Amino acid sequence: MPVTQNATTRYLKEEKLLRLLQRLFPGRTDFNIRMRDDQWCFTVPSPVSECFVDRVTAPIQLIDVLPGNQCDAVQLSTAHEIEAHVSSTKPHEFSHRHLSICQRTSWSPLQVTRGLLELLVSKHDLSDSFWDLPSCFYHRNDDVEVNFCLPVTINRVGSSVEVSYTFRYPELKASDGQWAIRQTGLYYRFDTATSQTLSVLFSPTPSSAAHRKVEEMFLGIGHDPDALHNPLRIHDLLFATYFPLWRQYVAFMESKLRPVTGTTFATFIEEPLRVGYDSLSTLVSLENQFLQAKTLISHGEDVLRELISIFGQEALETQSPQAMLPLDNHRHRAESYRRTATTLQRRSQTTAQLLADTLSFRDQVLAKQQNGSMLQLNKSAVFLTTLTLLYLPASFVATFFGMNFFDLDQETQRIVSTPTIWIYAVSSIILTVVTFSVYYWVLHCDGTVVSKMQPKIYVGDWKGLTRRALTMRGETAKKVEGALV
Repeated sequence: MPVTQNATTRYLKEEKLLRLLQRLFPGRTDFNIRMRDDQWCFTVPSPVSECFVDRVTAPIQLIDVLPGNQCDAVQLSTAHEIEAHVSSTKPHEFSHRHLSICQRTSWSPLQVTRGLLELLVSKHDLSDSFWDLPSCFYHRNDDVEVNFCLPVTINRVGSSVEVSYTFRYPELKASDGQWAIRQTGLYYRFDTATSQTLSVLFSPTPSSAAHRKVEEMFLGIGHDPDALHNPLRIHDLLFATYFPLWRQYVAFMESKLRPVTGTTFATFIEEPLRVGYDSLSTLVSLENQFLQAKTLISHGEDVLRELISIFGQEALETQSPQAMLPLDNHRHRAESYRRTATTLQRRSQTTAQLLADTLSFRDQVLAKQQNGSMLQLNKSAVFLTTLTLLYLPASFVATFFGMNFFDLDQETQRIVSTPTIWIYAVSSIILTVVTFSVYYWVLHCDGTVVSKMQPKIYVGDWKGLTRRALTMRGETAKKVEGALV
């Protein structure tokens, strides 16, 4: 029985869809791709998941810290490999186990199947709250939930405490030099009785900075034995890797704000403006970006505060007195980044308001100048009307007596008129009545006249025309519908 699946998609062309399906289902070429009611329809062997892939494309990285500070690193791609490794390693044989799962890109699903992740969850007895983490890493094609971060979730099961959270950070893309907002997540479980810990790191790319540094930390644990006894080390490493980037991101946005701000404050209404409505759009965009940065930094600050509180309640700071200091320092830096973003957001908001007022006052000045010009034109019209009234009677008299209806009698030296002069009087009266009638009709029926004068455009298939117009503008919003066999 075929199953229908819908997925929101933008800017999707048939060629790109075909290449995507060929990567997801190697060996198949006929997907019966067609367009129906602004939806791409195709036939695939199995459903396309939003959070997971159907075939593992990037193996799960697993690192066990064994007694004697020895590390065992493996890559797991199948259920058989997971079963074999978990069964060969007893729980008491490792002090820490680290799992790393990644996306291919920030807008791609996790590069692991749901079955493998369910197997890992069951083998390690993870609680149901763990599934909140992978639900944040799914396939997307626009900025949906770009400001959402999973808050700190705490579960206590016996002597074990589970902590999970996500946070977002900026990253400079080397390809085009633009900043992008990424997301990372961490699940951490520690047993206060046995000091055994388990961590699962979700990364936006296979080569993310935190993924590399965590591996370096565990694989080089022999050079830093204190890391084994510090339960906050992985949290410190995660924030130390990503959170300083907020300072660079805010500084980059400030460098775009300063020229517009300086030009706006140095603008005089009476002089030609060096800024316009395009600068107002730039200011509003920067204001939204500063607001987003402030929101995401505030979430990171809340995560750090919760971590300090959790580990403080578990009396871990007595076991490792210096463990809290790095997280506390990160929290202070987060406060500084947040205050900076808040200040710049208010500055951009103030500048946008000033620029809007300046443009409004400038429009008023131009309107005043135009009103002055219109007054001058009115004065000229009054002068011309006065001249017309002055010369019109004389012109009418000269024209009237210059007609052939009148003649000068040479004998009597008198002006005589023809008996047909009534034709002039009747024609003048009729023409005057017709003129005023037409004027009155046009004055009261101008809408009908204008509408009849407009050109008529025939639109046949208006739905098809709309679809083609939106496609040409690159603003189509299509939905992908797959029929499964």
